[in-house]
Amino acid sequence: MFLVLRGGCAARHPYPFYLSRKYGVPNYVLLLLRSAGEFRIGETHFSGLPGHAVLIAPETPYQYHNPSGEYMDDWLHFEYVPETENSGAALKKEPPFPPAGRLLPVRSPEVLSSLIRQLLWEKSYTPSACLAENTDALFLILFNHLRFDCSPPESLPAAVPFQDQLRMLRLSLQNSPEQEHSIARCAAELKISESYFQHLYRRLFGISFQKDLIRLRLEHSMELLDSTEFTIEQLAAVCGYRSEVHFYRQFKAAAGCTPAQYRRRHEKTDKKSRRKDNIV
Repeated sequence: MFLVLRGGCAARHPYPFYLSRKYGVPNYVLLLLRSAGEFRIGETHFSGLPGHAVLIAPETPYQYHNPSGEYMDDWLHFEYVPETENSGAALKKEPPFPPAGRLLPVRSPEVLSSLIRQLLWEKSYTPSACLAENTDALFLILFNHLRFDCSPPESLPAAVPFQDQLRMLRLSLQNSPEQEHSIARCAAELKISESYFQHLYRRLFGISFQKDLIRLRLEHSMELLDSTEFTIEQLAAVCGYRSEVHFYRQFKAAAGCTPAQYRRRHEKTDKKSRRKDNIV
């Protein structure tokens, strides 16, 4: 299990900050860089820039500073203690630690920063009954992100400018399909041109913004047809369509049937499934 000891987010250290621990510390240290930095971990020296992380193993000597100005990072001190039975045998295999003592590329720094922030929140405010389980789950997600980011470049999708912002924007499309989402509005939020926004969106998701928005809205409508008794007019409204006719046409073009036909087919399938379950 993991135990968070202490940490901070967006910690700022004015020049000439210089941290040196000749014998290291008895726990792990994770640093997420928000500024440039010079590091010596054990016998290894390297320079780092924002968008990188460093994991330092226990009892490892380390030093770091920013010779050019302010040093800034997110940081976390933590311990890992394998769970054991009375026999001393480990209950679980060791979690997938990322490589220690080297510079780790981070493709989505804000994701890692949010995980560090959440770990600190859990430590301070989560009831003890579920603290260990929540902490272990968050560390597994954190480590998986770091290990994935360290994969060979050829095995990773090419990075796209505004990648994190576009992903968050797409989540907002999924979570609020009833709202008005236009290319002009989304491009303005990112402060880029509409044509550049459309280019980046297609490059990242493999589909145009408009087609993706339609697909997400229709997927949402199909889920509601299966699970609610909304009328077609209500469905059109909660899925972001101002016109019932427009919704009807797009649905039929995508599903090959009308919304009412789709609902009847799935009602029949559900009834057959329930009868089969009762027989069994």
